[in-house]
Amino acid sequence: MKGLTLEITGPTLKDLRLKTDSSYEDVSRAISGRSVGFFIGAAIGGVLVDKLHPFCNLMIAICLDGIAVVTTIAPYMTSVNVIWALFVLAGTFEGVINISGQKLILDMWLDKASSPMHALHLGFGIGSFIVPEIANPFLAVPAPTLSTSGVNATVNMTSTLQTSTTTGPLSTTIEYVKDSRIEWAYLIVACISVIVSFAFYFYQYNDRRKPTNFSEDVNMKISDKEIESHANASDGNATQTKSFIGTLKSFVKIANPGSCTGGRKMYGVVIFMFLFLYFFTAVGGERIYGKFLRTFAIDELNFDGDDATLLNTAFWISFSCGRFTGFVTARWIPIRTLMIIEACGCLVSAVLLNVFAYNDSTLLWVFSMPMGFFIAPLFPTGIAWGDFHVEMTGMAITFCLLGGALGGMSYMWIIGYLYDNYGYRTFIYLTGGFGACIVLFAFILLFIGCGQGNRFAKNEEFSEDVIEKEIENTKI
Repeated sequence: MKGLTLEITGPTLKDLRLKTDSSYEDVSRAISGRSVGFFIGAAIGGVLVDKLHPFCNLMIAICLDGIAVVTTIAPYMTSVNVIWALFVLAGTFEGVINISGQKLILDMWLDKASSPMHALHLGFGIGSFIVPEIANPFLAVPAPTLSTSGVNATVNMTSTLQTSTTTGPLSTTIEYVKDSRIEWAYLIVACISVIVSFAFYFYQYNDRRKPTNFSEDVNMKISDKEIESHANASDGNATQTKSFIGTLKSFVKIANPGSCTGGRKMYGVVIFMFLFLYFFTAVGGERIYGKFLRTFAIDELNFDGDDATLLNTAFWISFSCGRFTGFVTARWIPIRTLMIIEACGCLVSAVLLNVFAYNDSTLLWVFSMPMGFFIAPLFPTGIAWGDFHVEMTGMAITFCLLGGALGGMSYMWIIGYLYDNYGYRTFIYLTGGFGACIVLFAFILLFIGCGQGNRFAKNEEFSEDVIEKEIENTKI
């Protein structure tokens, strides 16, 4: 579902620019609002999941309906600032969904969560390659370009563009033989989101016993506090102070990286710092390639709209294949090895794109496929790698998603600025920088994890030692 709602902005990027009468930089910043919201949603979601864990299905259902409302409204807006605000709200819902879903998988599968985690994220890829086909019938279609004194010119909408082959702005007018009707594409995606939400309401209803027990526990705690409050009526202020201090200590404990690493605070700080940078890069690279591939193909290599949409769809099919392969291979290949293979695959694909595909449409097709294949499993592999070494609590997942949200926002701002001011090929160059960075952080994480075994194996050894000591004490 997230693939549909998040990637609808990719194939409709040029139409959003047309509707708002703005530059690529402005539209990119508006779309980056989703990453800002994801940042907020991840922060909120971590606390909600840790405190209201039995209600994860309900949180997912409500957020899916919230996304549907925002998705329906967004294409009607003509101000990039309003679109940015709406995408911030949608991103907030997506952040809560992401943490809730991943926490459910980790709790359900424990040390075998790597393959299910890839399967969970496979759904994103499937939605992503479906959505270009949903959007394509509703996209604006420009008239065939006419050549006038060596300058491409068309009629109807005036805008200022800068191409990679000119040093200054080129004034053009663009005629469209078919107007943009992307409101219908967004509405279809919103309806699918609402339909999917019904499944999670059903799951929550079937799992209603857990919320009931949870409510009873809460009520018991409240009752105990009321009894204690009545018994100590004269010390009401002191009780409130103690309660506040207790809440503060609880929050500090949740946020403490040592709580995920068996008390090794410095190890927790280091590992989460580089996980943050890893997700910053992985999500940022995925965002720019998924959002700008179709636009680059049209602007730089003169693809027509249908061919560019087909290329975008093929990229997301390859992306889905990468996640499905990760789902299968994660059962047999160590997660640390998988991370290095995927990162190196991204770097090699990025180098090939920079060397051969910047001016060749066929090679752009060829090398975009391995890029999609290797970029796809980076996110679920990062979560699974983290869970292999440390306990991925709600706050731990939140911290990783904050890195991804900040990366998605930053990369979109950068590509929007570069694309408008330094030419279309900056898309390829930034992809190369992404490939180099992801390999760097993958190897750093590999070195950090060297000598650190499977945390589940350590827990089993600890449990066996405890059992042996209890048996010995019983004999004595």
